[in-house]
Amino acid sequence: MYIEHIEIENFRTFRKSKITFCHADRDFKADGMPKPKLPNLNLLLANNGYGKTSLLKAIALAALGPAVGDSGIYPYRLIRREVGQTALKRAVVQASFRAHEQDHAPFVKIDSRVEVIAKGDIEKLEWTHGDEKPWHPIFSSSSDAFFLVGYGATRRVSKSTRFEQSGKSSPRAARIMGLFEEDYSLRPLNSWLPRYKDSPQLKGRYAQVEHLLSRLVGKGAWEFTGKQDKEGEYLFGKKGAEVPFPALSDGYRAFLGWLGDLLYHVCETCPSGKKLVENKGIVMVDEIDLHLHPKWQMTVLQTLAKELPNIQFIVTSHSPLIVGSLEWMNIILMQPGPKQSSTAKRIEWAVHGLDADQILLTDFFGLTTTRAAGKKRTLKELSLKARDGDTDAAKQILIEMSSGMEGLK
Repeated sequence: MYIEHIEIENFRTFRKSKITFCHADRDFKADGMPKPKLPNLNLLLANNGYGKTSLLKAIALAALGPAVGDSGIYPYRLIRREVGQTALKRAVVQASFRAHEQDHAPFVKIDSRVEVIAKGDIEKLEWTHGDEKPWHPIFSSSSDAFFLVGYGATRRVSKSTRFEQSGKSSPRAARIMGLFEEDYSLRPLNSWLPRYKDSPQLKGRYAQVEHLLSRLVGKGAWEFTGKQDKEGEYLFGKKGAEVPFPALSDGYRAFLGWLGDLLYHVCETCPSGKKLVENKGIVMVDEIDLHLHPKWQMTVLQTLAKELPNIQFIVTSHSPLIVGSLEWMNIILMQPGPKQSSTAKRIEWAVHGLDADQILLTDFFGLTTTRAAGKKRTLKELSLKARDGDTDAAKQILIEMSSGMEGLK
C-alpha cells in the first residue's frame, strides 16, 4: 500500500489542503513532474508549528480505514481552532491509496474518509467513506496487507526485560501509536531477532536483517555483530571493541532503536516467499535527523530508500543536510496561510548537492543570512564604508568573512 494523495480540512493547523506524495509506482510524467532519483521518498519541511507531525497523524488515521474507530487511538485537539470563531464540530481527512497484491484488496485504488467529531470537549474518530469491502483484510491481525508503521519524535527503546506495549490498541494501530503517545516503546532487537536466528524456517530472514542492519548503519560505525552478552543484549563492534546496545551513545541507540523496530515489522508483514526488500508499505518517521551526526544526516535517506526500495518513506526534518541529499520533487514545504493556518506545496528549486549555507538561504528555509547577529552588523558597517571608497574597510571585509569573532591567543 502507498498513499497517493490526502485532503485535509480543519485538521489542526490545516484549514484545507491537498497533498500528493511520491512512491515507487507513481507515474511522474503523467503528473507533469520529473521523476526523482529516489522516487519512494517524501520529506516534510517546515518551521515549528506548521503541521509536519499533524500531517503524519492524518496519514496514519486514513491508512487505518474502517478500523480507525476501534484502533485505541484517542484523538486530542485534532479539530482546528480559530481565534474569535465558533468552535468547529469536525475535521475531515480523505485519502487515496494504491493497493498491491499483498494487500488482498479487490481494486488497485482504494479510498478512505475519516472524520474527527467533537462531542463537547471530547473528540472521536469515525470512518465515513461507506464501502468497507476493499478494506476487509485490515481487520486481520496476522495479514500482510496494508503495511504501515510510524515513529514519533520521542521514540525510545526499553530493555527487553521491561518491554511492553499498550494492549488497548489493535496490532495495526500499535505500529503507528508512537505518533500519538509520547511514552510508546519501540521493540528492542533482542526481544524478537533471536527467534529468527534459532528457527530453521526463519534463518533466511535473519540473514537479510543482518545484511540490512550492516548496510543501513554503514562502514566505520558500530556494527551489529550478532553476538549477545550474558544479559541477552546484542553487541556492536568497532575496531576490535565490542559494547552492548545500552552502552552505545544516545545517537546510536536512537537510530538503531527504530531501525530494529522497523525491521521487526518488515519481517512480520513480508508476504511468504518474498524477500524483505520486496515488502511494500508506508513508513513514517518524525524528526528523522534526531540525534544523528551530520555525516549520517547526509546519507540516511538515500540508504533507506535504496535498501528498502519498495517502501514509501514519509519523514520530517529541519536539517539542510537532509534537504541537500534530495531533489525538490521529494520535498513538501509547509508555509503559513491565512488565520494561522498552513498550506503545503512543492517549490521548483534545485537543491540537490548544495551546501548547508546555500540551502538555508533558499525559500525552503527563508533565512537571509547564516551568520551570528554581531558578525552581520560588522559586515554591514564595513560594506557601507567600502561603498564610500574606504579601501581598508574593503580589505577588512575579507578578513571578517573568514574568521570568527572570539579572540584567539
